[in-house]
Amino acid sequence: MLGAMKKTVDKKGIIKKLLLLQPIDIPVFHEVALRLQQMMNDNSYRIEEAIILVNEDTALASVMLRHANTTYNSGKAPITTIKNAIVRLGSQQIVNLAFTASMANSKSDNPLINTYFKKLWHHSHAVAIASSWLAVELRHDNISLDINPDEVYLAGLFHDIGKLYLLKSIDRLYSYGILHDDDNIIDDILDELNIPLGVKVMQHWNIPEIYIKSVERHAADDWKCGTNDYLVAAVRLACKIHDYVLDGQEVTKDCEALEVLEDELSLLDISDVSNVYHIVKAIAE
Repeated sequence: MLGAMKKTVDKKGIIKKLLLLQPIDIPVFHEVALRLQQMMNDNSYRIEEAIILVNEDTALASVMLRHANTTYNSGKAPITTIKNAIVRLGSQQIVNLAFTASMANSKSDNPLINTYFKKLWHHSHAVAIASSWLAVELRHDNISLDINPDEVYLAGLFHDIGKLYLLKSIDRLYSYGILHDDDNIIDDILDELNIPLGVKVMQHWNIPEIYIKSVERHAADDWKCGTNDYLVAAVRLACKIHDYVLDGQEVTKDCEALEVLEDELSLLDISDVSNVYHIVKAIAE
């Protein structure tokens, strides 16, 4: 028994070292998403260049047209061109859609890793939508509040980006025969290395600092620092609520779960998270 445990611990240590030593340039993000983000970072955003980039990816172009014609935009003239879709949605929205599409399409030939990819996508997507919805509600109640729903969406989408990188790296180890389906160490590795490698990946790909800091602070006890606290709180809150939903625990106004959410609720000045819970639950279903 002890020998088997020691063997598992030793193997996990070896796998961790291999993952930490791997080149960080594994393609976690779609090139189009990165190039659109870079254009925004450099303040060189030109709609003509964005149109060319989006048209390079048929799937992304399709997602963008569909989103531009959603119920949210109903009552307006139908959008039939990428140029009009970009004009209607705005630069930050098209960047968000590009990253969303690229993360949603993460797949593996290994059924086990594919299951992890799907689970991670559902979680990240739910957190992104719920936290951005929360940001919209907060802005509605206080227009001067320093929180941008589009930025919160992307922060929610990125909060577990280290896990996406790790799963792609672990997938390689499976293909090399270094890992096997009976190696019960994936969850431990994802939990231990998610934040440090998430930060490292985002720094490598020049993702804006606001999102890097959000990932860095996501699981920290001292996450409040006076800068973008509302953004971090919204993502943390949506993430915790999604975990409760997955565990089958209902989050109501007077439930015990609110004690775990106390810091976020206090900073955001909200006492009832029923609406957030129902949104997350609807997405999860």
